[in-house]
Amino acid sequence: MKSVLAFRLLLAACAIDIAAPQAVVAHDSPEHVIEMLTARMETIGPRADLYWRRATEHRALGQLNDAADDLKKAVKLKPEFLVAYADLSRIESAQGRHRRAIATANRALKRIQNDIERAPFWMLRAEIYCEAGDFEKALADCDRALESRGTAEIDWYLTRSQLQCHLGRFADAARGLKRGFELTGNAVLDVESIDAMIDAGLYADALAKIEPVLAEARWQSAWLIRRGRVRLGTGNISDAHQDLLAAVQELSSRLQSKQPDFSLLADRGLAYALLGDATLARRDFGTAKRLGGDIWTLRRLEVALASQQH
Repeated sequence: MKSVLAFRLLLAACAIDIAAPQAVVAHDSPEHVIEMLTARMETIGPRADLYWRRATEHRALGQLNDAADDLKKAVKLKPEFLVAYADLSRIESAQGRHRRAIATANRALKRIQNDIERAPFWMLRAEIYCEAGDFEKALADCDRALESRGTAEIDWYLTRSQLQCHLGRFADAARGLKRGFELTGNAVLDVESIDAMIDAGLYADALAKIEPVLAEARWQSAWLIRRGRVRLGTGNISDAHQDLLAAVQELSSRLQSKQPDFSLLADRGLAYALLGDATLARRDFGTAKRLGGDIWTLRRLEVALASQQH
């Protein structure tokens, strides 16, 4: 979930200036950087920014306990060090200490004066709630963050819609994505809103958006699958199967490389599942997952496969 739930903190909102040691350069290994930072603190004394830098290198090496220890020292020395709180919260969540991670995020939230600047930490807390499996609380934090800003990160809208869809609130997802598109003009939100419309059974609205794209798109498979889903939903089975078979043909021609795109495999698997071929759908699902497909990329395929078992 981490990959689809890749929430980004706005450093500008945190308003922190971090002075990196001049001796640290991009080509140094993490081990070397840790040695230099340790030596510097032995010379000039402990500093919050140096602990934070050293924690970053420990984290790169997978040394989460050491990273957490350094971040705790950083926030003790500099209690307003919001980025260090954020990194510590993420590390604690990665260690499976979700309650502690939430508490760390809450400590940071108490130090922020207004909701606009709290929003990135609400999204961080939503990420942790997701990893803990508490999707209702994650959605509540997403709503809170988005309501606090006129516009927001594109990922925030996507994260909220994914949570809404996971909870079966498809119409809410479609409305939220549409509003996000109106505010940002981002095409990804527009496409996601169409998928949410189909999920919500708003077939006429979805088809009105799909047909113009199909008339002009070079690669049509994803849009053929969307139209196929609409046609299945309206009972037009023959035309739906025609769309889905055409999508499979195009996707198969694009999946000839040694390193196929897992998102294309997920699309083809969905087309197979909608055609009723569970064997080929499961094959593509497994391959896509091995290649890095996350829970959100594979969600519709997984739902389609599950529906065939009932």
